[in-house]
Amino acid sequence: MTYEQLSNEKRLSLDIRRTFLLGTYMNEWGMPESRMVLSKADRNIHVEIYFFPEAMQSGISRFVTVGLSQAIRPSGESVAAEWMLALQSDLGGVTADRVNSYLADLITHHIENVPNSVTPRVMKSSALAPVEWNADALLIDELRGENEALEQIYTGHETVPLLWVIPITAHEADLILEQGIEEFDAYVEGSDDSIIDPRRP
Repeated sequence: MTYEQLSNEKRLSLDIRRTFLLGTYMNEWGMPESRMVLSKADRNIHVEIYFFPEAMQSGISRFVTVGLSQAIRPSGESVAAEWMLALQSDLGGVTADRVNSYLADLITHHIENVPNSVTPRVMKSSALAPVEWNADALLIDELRGENEALEQIYTGHETVPLLWVIPITAHEADLILEQGIEEFDAYVEGSDDSIIDPRRP
């Protein structure tokens, strides 16, 4: 489904949401470099993924969604959250297009198979991840390391949480599932490797 195929009401709602979300993102990270659109005509889903390259030599690039919060699960419930994926500026040795493709696969899986947006949520190792990455599992959790104003973003008639989506290793996934998110946080705090480096051991 293209944007033009959406109903007038749906297009207006998306336009308003995009105005608030994208404005907030740009206020924090500058101009996006690219946009990818994920559309599923049979499910009335339209999600945009924006790529924000590193700004001010921060060493951090970000991929964020617009419209994921409006996507409807098979249960009839909305996803009710947007996602932000932060990576080192080299993107773990892959292109922005490859990250977009991976995110699109994750988003599709999440909408169709995950019952809600409760965090923390772990997705175990998957062949969907870029082969260059050792971090081939995934954690979805409350936003970390960003301006607190991004945690809940006003979109005109509601506030939408921006969730942190981070590639994690199989070991880290097991640690969270077996011992909890607090143990993972302690592990990350004591590690010399950057949590946003998907090639970390």
